[in-house]
Amino acid sequence: MAGYGLPIWHNGTRRGFQDEFTPEYHLIPQGLMRKDLRMIWANITALSLLASAVLGTEYEVPGDFPSIQDAVNAASTGDTINVGPGTWPGRLDYRGKDLLIRSTAGIEDTILDANGVGTVVIFTSGEGPGAILEGFTITNGSGQLHQGEMTGGGIQIVESSPTIRDCLITNNTAHNGGGIAIWESSPVIEHCTFTYNHADGDGGGLRLHHFTTLILQDCTFTENSAQVFGGAIAYGNDSDGEHIDCQFDSNTAGLRGGAIASACDCNDPQLWGSNFCNSVPDHILGGWQDFGGNEFCPVCAMDVSADGTVDVNDVLQVINAWGNCICVEDVDGDTVVGVNDLLAILSEYGPCPE
Repeated sequence: MAGYGLPIWHNGTRRGFQDEFTPEYHLIPQGLMRKDLRMIWANITALSLLASAVLGTEYEVPGDFPSIQDAVNAASTGDTINVGPGTWPGRLDYRGKDLLIRSTAGIEDTILDANGVGTVVIFTSGEGPGAILEGFTITNGSGQLHQGEMTGGGIQIVESSPTIRDCLITNNTAHNGGGIAIWESSPVIEHCTFTYNHADGDGGGLRLHHFTTLILQDCTFTENSAQVFGGAIAYGNDSDGEHIDCQFDSNTAGLRGGAIASACDCNDPQLWGSNFCNSVPDHILGGWQDFGGNEFCPVCAMDVSADGTVDVNDVLQVINAWGNCICVEDVDGDTVVGVNDLLAILSEYGPCPE
């Protein structure tokens, strides 16, 4: 293997070198050596800057900054913010930056708490999949105003596509989307638990608003409630969702869709390997695609009088509500109580399953 040996000098200028292992001499044109060194140094500098941009800078909270928002304000896209244990104030806004914000101690010891004032975490400035929230409890949010509604108690996502993983979203409220509200966005939510969130309107745990595409994987929804539709999840118009290996237990809607409500044919909920139990009054309102592996505990969705039996009382209740109505008697969720609802009641006539 050849190596570089002694330099060759002529009139005070380095002109080449002698090969270490052969008698050959290699001449370098005068002036080229200095030019090459400048080019090499420029390339090294450019690569160093590129590596810094790709790898980003890591900040510690509270080590480098007293608050998470202070760290966000100082950080740039591609940076990482490591958050130590403790209860941190909510109203955390990513401000359009694709940052990884992660806890160092996990959800039990790292809490984002809005104390009942506004939304806990905000993605409303075009954040992409590189905007990651990981390992926090998100609680006590009350939502913020968007298009005339108080939405997104725990998290609000508008025209953004963040990644949310390994989080507990609990005890948040809003008119729509108690836990999370999503507007015209494409987030990925994985390995999260939604519990004890409430909506005065639709979507106790989560609400997809217009033109949203959601990937929801390995998530659990328990004890979430909505006063109208979708105790766990409610779909707005023209939204799609992939629900993969999710668990739904004991979610409640005031009217329909204890677990999922999707009354419009323009929506496309897709389910793989998900389990549904103890939904009130029913598991799913509206159409959905079954990609296999889904399991459902028995429910008595046609018992509109909630007396444990589908009987003449339910038939009379449907007849009394005949016509346009957003009500529990509208069992198919088309906002009209009519023949289809009556036939559905009659199809399950008898005692409710144990």
